[in-house]
Amino acid sequence: MTESPEETPWPGPAAPTGETAVDRTLELLNAVPGTPVSEHADLYTALHDSLLEALDAEPGLPPAAAGQTARQAAGQPAADTPEGNS
Repeated sequence: MTESPEETPWPGPAAPTGETAVDRTLELLNAVPGTPVSEHADLYTALHDSLLEALDAEPGLPPAAAGQTARQAAGQPAADTPEGNS
C-alpha cells in the first residue's frame, strides 16, 4: 500500500511593501504556484537577480534599467571601469 505525501499549501500572496524593487520581487514570488515546475529554475533565477538588484540599488535613486547598475542609472561610471575605480 502506498501513501500519497501530504501537500503543503503555498502561502497566500505577499502584501506590497511600498518599495518598488522589493514589490517587483514579491510579484515574481507570487507567480511560483501557477508556474510549471519545469520553469521554476528560471523563475528562481529571476527572483535571485531581482533581489541582487534591490540590494545593489542606491537609496533614493530610481531603479536601474535592465542591464544597468545602480551607479550607471545615477550617471556614474560602472565600478569596473577606470573612471569608476577612483
